Amino acid sequence: MHRHFLVAAVLATVSWLVAGESNFATYKLSLRWPPAHCDAPSFECKPHVLNTFTIHGLWPQFADGKVVPPYDPETNRCTDVTPVNPDQILGQMTHLIEALRKYWPNYRDYQNETLNENFWKHAWKLHGMCSDYPDNPFSYFRNAVSLSVKYIDPFKGTRITPRIVPYIAKDISDAIKEKLGVYPQIACNEVGGTVQLTEVRLCFKRDRENSPSILQDCPIRYAYKCSDDTDEISFVPHLIG
Repeated sequence: MHRHFLVAAVLATVSWLVAGESNFATYKLSLRWPPAHCDAPSFECKPHVLNTFTIHGLWPQFADGKVVPPYDPETNRCTDVTPVNPDQILGQMTHLIEALRKYWPNYRDYQNETLNENFWKHAWKLHGMCSDYPDNPFSYFRNAVSLSVKYIDPFKGTRITPRIVPYIAKDISDAIKEKLGVYPQIACNEVGGTVQLTEVRLCFKRDRENSPSILQDCPIRYAYKCSDDTDEISFVPHLIG
């Protein structure tokens, strides 16, 4: 009996993947803190390290917090329309380029236009093509930029500031909760044995008729090297260089 239920569940999943339904529940705006990436031994950021949060992405996700997988015409036809090819999106975003350079740069070399353009194409391929705007990259990127303008400094006005002494993860999460009324997702890396805050991610309810704007608790509170309220997390200060 259990085997029959399992088979049915698998078939239902496959059916959804090829049916052209965009069955996701929320969007997640991921804001990246460059200093926590640029101090890793394998990274070199130039011409200098950005000292502000930047956009990592705007990701459609399911109700359980899992990110919608990339569009694939065979295994994940998540939309009934044909998505714009990543190599064709830049021509539709002429009026957004300056804002993208400011809020959504490739932090490793933000003055390198080729790296920036490839970063945006990559974001579109992984997340934009399965968003509510598969045939309208301008709207997808404009919405991401609009949200970032409002939330690009998620700790402004809170007690959380970059410092050497680590914070308890719960204090970081609670600071966002107190400011915005919702719990974020906090993502971390680990450099030299130190767990560092790398991203603050904010979740928004999906609205098929309007742009995402209503915040909600993120269903998964921590990611990567941070996993619990009791973790010690360093919000590393700006690096020189």
